[in-house]
Order: sequence, then C-alpha cells, then structure tokens
Amino acid sequence: MKECTKVERLTCIVDEDRTHNGEPLYRAIVNAAQENGIGGATVTRGIMGFGAGKRIHRDRPLGRNSDLPIVIRIVDEKDKLDVFSKDLCEMVEQGIILREPVHMCLVRCGGETIKE
Repeated sequence: MKECTKVERLTCIVDEDRTHNGEPLYRAIVNAAQENGIGGATVTRGIMGFGAGKRIHRDRPLGRNSDLPIVIRIVDEKDKLDVFSKDLCEMVEQGIILREPVHMCLVRCGGETIKE
C-alpha cells in the first residue's frame, strides 16, 4: 500500500560539538521533535564541510573535539513544523535551518505499520 501526501522537510545543519543544556544539540533537537509529536527525524554525520565562515570542518585526530557537520532532517505537516520551528530557533545559536515542501510517500509492504 502506498500513501502520498504533501509535507515539509526541515533540515538543520549544526556542528557536532554544539550543545544545548549539557547534551549534544542534535540529540536535544530530536528529543524535542519527539516530545512535540513530530512525524519523524533522522540525524546523519557529515565527513567534511564548510559554511558561512569558509572554515573547513573535518574529523580531528588525537581525540580532540570534532566539529563535523551534523544534519538533522525532520518531516511533518507545515502547521506542526511552524510551531516546532520556534523552539528550534531558540535551541540553535549557530547553524543553518532550511524548510522546503516535499512530496512524501509512505510505503507499507504487507502487514500493519509497526508503532513503537
């Protein structure tokens, strides 16, 4: 079964070493999204990148803190992301936040959708 709908994707890019209230910022963002009933979130770790400051971000040897780019992708209805974006903007002191409309198709192959 395939269900398709128009939603929005919120993409947030932050440095790996950023924190919020003592925990990694990316973890705080995902936890806040879940607490706000957002449909889904995924975090990926970049291997290299640069931003507005034109400084290359890459893995640092010898156990020093890493400032690799972390990409958090969140998908839900526009209205829910409008509300969540206010909290997100307070959490992210430095980074990039993008929003864009997307066409999402949820594919279920046999059986029911598993709910956690």
